[in-house]
Amino acid sequence: MRAMIVVLAIGMIATSGCTHASGTPSGSRAPGVITREQIEQIHAVTALDAVQRYRGDVLTARPPSSVLLDKQRYPVVFLGSQVLGQIDELRNVAADGIEEIRFYSGTEALNRFGAQYGGGVIQIIPRTS
Repeated sequence: MRAMIVVLAIGMIATSGCTHASGTPSGSRAPGVITREQIEQIHAVTALDAVQRYRGDVLTARPPSSVLLDKQRYPVVFLGSQVLGQIDELRNVAADGIEEIRFYSGTEALNRFGAQYGGGVIQIIPRTS
């Protein structure tokens, strides 16, 4: 039993410096943000390219967050503070015009954007210059 605990502890220490699913080192970026630098690194053409590369998990359907709230199963895309539409709209946003892409879970989106966004929000922050 003691040997198993030691092995588990060593395994936890060894993996603490591992990379996220996005391929970037732990702690090198906020998990809910794709930066301009990351978009340029992969030579993304559209917002969809960047999201597929770094956060493909948000493109899959989610179960409803509540039986009382809107049963949104996919995140809604925002461009700045304006609703852009469904995930398909990511294809229509050129990567060179993006400063960063932020991801909000269903709970975060409910608090920040309103009850109709229980499936989450993908917010595209446009470049200013």
